[in-house]
Amino acid sequence: MSTAPVGAEPSTVRPRRFDQAQELADKFKDGQAVILNLESTERDVARRLIDFASGICYALDGSMEKVATGVYLLKPAPLRIHRYDEYEGDR
Repeated sequence: MSTAPVGAEPSTVRPRRFDQAQELADKFKDGQAVILNLESTERDVARRLIDFASGICYALDGSMEKVATGVYLLKPAPLRIHRYDEYEGDR
């Protein structure tokens, strides 16, 4: 799995049909934050896409928050870096 660079701008997707959900999933799986804009999406399709996005976030330890009416921000899991300090044992 690749990861987006730290501080990378979120990618925006504007799906109008449920079969366009793969674009959202692919970007999120690559570690990229995604803005899901459903303002122009039919209500039933938008509901399915929200459920799908919630599932992706859960499965990949990410999170999702509503930022405006019909607009959601999907955030990938935080990058965890464990630092090994070779001098730690000398204290």
